[in-house]
Amino acid sequence: MWNKLKTPAIGSVIAILAITTACGKDNTNPQSVTPSQSPTSLASPGNSVTKSMSQAGTDIIGLASNDAVLPMKQIGNVNYVSAQELIKTLKFQSEWEDSEGKLMIGDNDANFELIMNSNKAVKDGADIQLSQPVVKEGATAYIPVSDLADLFQDDMSYEVRTSDVLIHASPIAIIEHEDDPVSANDNSPELNFGDDPSDPFKGDGDGVNPAWMSNQTNGDLPVWSANNGDEVMPVLKNININAMINKGKNYLGVKYKFGTGPYPKTGRFDCSTFTQYIFGKYNIKLPRVARQQGAKGNLVSRKSLRKGDLLFFYVPGRFKTNRTVGHVGIYIGNMKMLHASPEPKNGVQISSIDKAYWKKTFLKAKRIAY
Repeated sequence: MWNKLKTPAIGSVIAILAITTACGKDNTNPQSVTPSQSPTSLASPGNSVTKSMSQAGTDIIGLASNDAVLPMKQIGNVNYVSAQELIKTLKFQSEWEDSEGKLMIGDNDANFELIMNSNKAVKDGADIQLSQPVVKEGATAYIPVSDLADLFQDDMSYEVRTSDVLIHASPIAIIEHEDDPVSANDNSPELNFGDDPSDPFKGDGDGVNPAWMSNQTNGDLPVWSANNGDEVMPVLKNININAMINKGKNYLGVKYKFGTGPYPKTGRFDCSTFTQYIFGKYNIKLPRVARQQGAKGNLVSRKSLRKGDLLFFYVPGRFKTNRTVGHVGIYIGNMKMLHASPEPKNGVQISSIDKAYWKKTFLKAKRIAY
């Protein structure tokens, strides 16, 4: 009897093992997006949770190649993709403003603002005109496929196909969080940061750059601006860097909020409103978002950092590029950065940049004051 059953039994075991193996983590299955009828909460990087437009009825489909597929939906003979599916795929944060009918999207600050049922949008602080309007059906926002390039070509690599949009995964290994395990290559010497020994404000004291003495200002200045695109900022301005850093430390623990408004009104910061606010206290007007701020000042080597330099990083994600600025902080010396972030804590905090996560995600340093 056993001899008669032996072969079928072995075949069944092999079939079961094959099915089990196919469900392993190296094989990507369709990932379902939970349907919802109203704006809901999406987990954003770290522990932060922000409101986002919801999507009902379609899925983000994972491929064996690790690419992702966003199904297209035709609305009025125009092809659209779900805003929520794109946000989830790129691991962006989002915030919905009911009063203005506006969806804000970005990494650690709002790089994109989409106005519902309108051709108007904002990208990196600049107004742009879309070829088709962003539309809202029920609680779901849809982005026209024809405008993905104008909006997101710097953030992802993708292809438009007959009935869907294919988003390519990043070809490089990604450290997504500050305390993720690292390899030997993640801590290679060329990635190390270094202090400039000539920094006039080096050390923990209250040293003053003599050039600053003739540029003192009395009292706080207006520091909030939604868009400083037309304003000219001096390449370098002499200020008391240590005093500015100490001013910034007064806000340690203030909570982070993606896409927040003016601090005096909201009592919250995102990464770029924090730097804008602190430098604004010393009459240095920075643009609203980190990507705009990264275009200001003088480029500085990661090996010659001075206190007060702005540090710019990308926020990693499997389907995002590693070339665009997603976070900004203020260097305060001794491999430390003062910044507003949703993680590892939530709020204004001091982090050690002498970690593989910051070394790998670093893009550039800019000096706008000394």
